[in-house]
Amino acid sequence: MIPFLKVALSNLFKKPSTRNFPAHNVEAKPAYRGRISFDGEKCRNCGMCVKVCSPAAITRTEIDTPEGKDIKFEFDLTSCTFCGMCQDFCDEKAITLTDDYHMVATDAKDLISSGVAHITVPKGKLVCGDDCVYCTLCAKKCPEGAITVDRAAKTWSVDHDKCTKCGTCVSACPKKTLSFEDPKPQVVALDSEKCVYCTLCAKKCPEGAITVDRAAKTWEIDTGACILCGKCIDNCPKKALSFKDA
Repeated sequence: MIPFLKVALSNLFKKPSTRNFPAHNVEAKPAYRGRISFDGEKCRNCGMCVKVCSPAAITRTEIDTPEGKDIKFEFDLTSCTFCGMCQDFCDEKAITLTDDYHMVATDAKDLISSGVAHITVPKGKLVCGDDCVYCTLCAKKCPEGAITVDRAAKTWSVDHDKCTKCGTCVSACPKKTLSFEDPKPQVVALDSEKCVYCTLCAKKCPEGAITVDRAAKTWEIDTGACILCGKCIDNCPKKALSFKDA
């Protein structure tokens, strides 16, 4: 007891070893990696941050909108190791690790950093122009592995099902030969050999653009009224309807 009493008495005449927080805040050291900040205005939804996050602390939720997509990113700071990989791999600098080290909370929800990116998705498909030098940079930069380039054979191809239209390849192309072509106008076309004139397409059309005469076996569509919603195609039991280039 006496040794502890001596220490307690000696401490009365010494300066404290700690700072009086929050009255006296202490700035973080240079290059400190703290709370994650996300700028949705810079993000283009390449998804690279999600791929390189070892503890899977980043989640991405997509919501379709009339203009494109709203992408909500959430960074779980309870799982994050603050390695900085997400920041390093973000070409657009949408992710930064701040010097904020005040991450003490009683509720785990308070340790979630989040943000929303409003993405305008190009309507056309990715195409490569004649000036391509097959440098493979687009394939290396594609976060989804959707592009295949063979330098020897001088061939370029893209898997449109994998392509998220983030535009990373377009920005990386040194010859600027990649672009999203404008989609061609389309119409609903009928394969008369498959059609049984059941009138289901006409009944399902929300705009009343289709007219079917079962007796005369005729099928017509008002292209001006058609909104290309695809309901007639989805509901055709014989798969006689499809979209075709106008």
